[in-house]
Amino acid sequence: MDDRLDKLLALAEKQHVIIAEQGKQIGQQADSIALLTQSVAMLLGEEIGTPVADDAEAAPRVDLDGKPY
Repeated sequence: MDDRLDKLLALAEKQHVIIAEQGKQIGQQADSIALLTQSVAMLLGEEIGTPVADDAEAAPRVDLDGKPY
């Protein structure tokens, strides 16, 4: 009976390690997706003529025709 419990405990520990590694990978993927989303949003903004500045407060507010408001 002890042998089965030891095997079960070993399997549970392996699963814990695997789940922890998957959690790290999911976090890295989420960071990559966020950066990609930000890049696409910036590119789309440039495509429609919206000025894209490093500092959001420095960018003038303009409509789709480029006229300030």
